[in-house]
Amino acid sequence: MALPIIAKQVLQHRPKVTVGKTTTSVLLAAGLGTVAFFGIRALIRKFKKNIREVHALDQGNPANFAIRLAMAFENDNAFGWGTDEESLFLTLEQIPTAAMMRKVQRAYRDLENRNLVADLQSELTTEEFAIANEIINSKR
Repeated sequence: MALPIIAKQVLQHRPKVTVGKTTTSVLLAAGLGTVAFFGIRALIRKFKKNIREVHALDQGNPANFAIRLAMAFENDNAFGWGTDEESLFLTLEQIPTAAMMRKVQRAYRDLENRNLVADLQSELTTEEFAIANEIINSKR
């Protein structure tokens, strides 16, 4: 019974902590700056994605290849799971040059907000990933 009384007395006699106007202003400005940064970043990402989606139907466009790769990852077969490796390898083979492959990777990042190579590694077995890497590295 004495414990709550002691706790109450300790709370009543604790030192008061105050935050000055300058500290409050700095914390508020930092918080607003952080919110503004992430808000602007989200708007830029959405803008890039919209531009990529407009050009995704054009054959030979990096966004077209990126969409096809994403669709191969999200294969909706009879069981509803799995990656369509055949479509994935065919799409990778159709990318003509190493420069175009880099553009496809950027387009994939803009559209899916993920890294293409990381997705390849997570979706494919070790042997399949080695084949995909060989296809990608064979481009000049």
